[in-house]
Amino acid sequence: MNAVEIARYGGRFEYVRRPVPEPGPDEVLVKVEASGLCSTDLHILQGRMDLGRLPRVPGHESAGRVAAVGAAVSGWQRGDRVTVAVDTVCGACRQCLSGQPQRCVNRVRIGFERDGGHAEYVAVPAKNLVKLPDTVGFEEAAILPDAVACIYHCLLAQGSLRANDRVLILGAGGVGIHGVQVARLAGAQVVATSRNPERLALVRRFGGIPVNPSTEDLPGVVRELTHGEGVDLVADCVGTVESIRQSLALVRAGGKVLVVAYIAEEFAVSSLDMMLNEKELIGCRGSSLQELREVVELTSEGAIEPVIGLRYHLSEIEAAAAALREGAMSGRIVLTR
Repeated sequence: MNAVEIARYGGRFEYVRRPVPEPGPDEVLVKVEASGLCSTDLHILQGRMDLGRLPRVPGHESAGRVAAVGAAVSGWQRGDRVTVAVDTVCGACRQCLSGQPQRCVNRVRIGFERDGGHAEYVAVPAKNLVKLPDTVGFEEAAILPDAVACIYHCLLAQGSLRANDRVLILGAGGVGIHGVQVARLAGAQVVATSRNPERLALVRRFGGIPVNPSTEDLPGVVRELTHGEGVDLVADCVGTVESIRQSLALVRAGGKVLVVAYIAEEFAVSSLDMMLNEKELIGCRGSSLQELREVVELTSEGAIEPVIGLRYHLSEIEAAAAALREGAMSGRIVLTR
């Protein structure tokens, strides 16, 4: 089969031939129809996350059809349309038993510690599959496990988002634009930022208030919307030292700042501001299998629209990576087969 491979950190994505993987007894083989290219794939290539043994096939967002099932698998058959949850969790640690499987201490991630979906086939645990309705296309389904389900988890579970909350999303990119939709679906007022006119137009189309911080007064917009109080919740989808500083400056006393992106390795905050105003700074990652199921259902109903900015064939991985680094598109990049 054809696949994308990381052979060394700091190198480039390699388009190679590999054997089709054999599914284990509790696994299924998925014929991948589409996979999402994420900035995390670039971080992995740079060596910011240790994958263990190389080479590795990246790709933590994928969708396709079941091609074969392991001997111990029931409930799935060839031809089933599926998307794949990123985390394989143990179900037995304290985090899993407390309902926080995205924090599983024994998790193994598809596209990280084990080979992922930037290939023609991927073998995955059967328990990671989520069935796709016919109303959800493979390209749209491919980006649901991370670009949509992650921000869904961040806002609702980590941020405790409620109706009538006032939300600021810094960075209306491949993740943030879906955050606008999730927040509006929950009944919140949403301000979202970008310097890209197409992204700002999408923010407006999905019911948010678009702000270009290079030409507009973002603090002024927040003051007017909140009558000087500050927003209830900020989702920082930029991940720089400046974006964290700005997030904490614009959130109200008792409000939450969600750390969704991680461009900067470190950042500094005012402990006095955090203490006096009881502000919360919360890390966010991943999602549960149940949250992915909910996202698939909402997408099937038309309540969430996965936004695809560019499409490349899997063999065009270097061109796709260059486009992602440039960041000019709106939405997610999808690799087709």
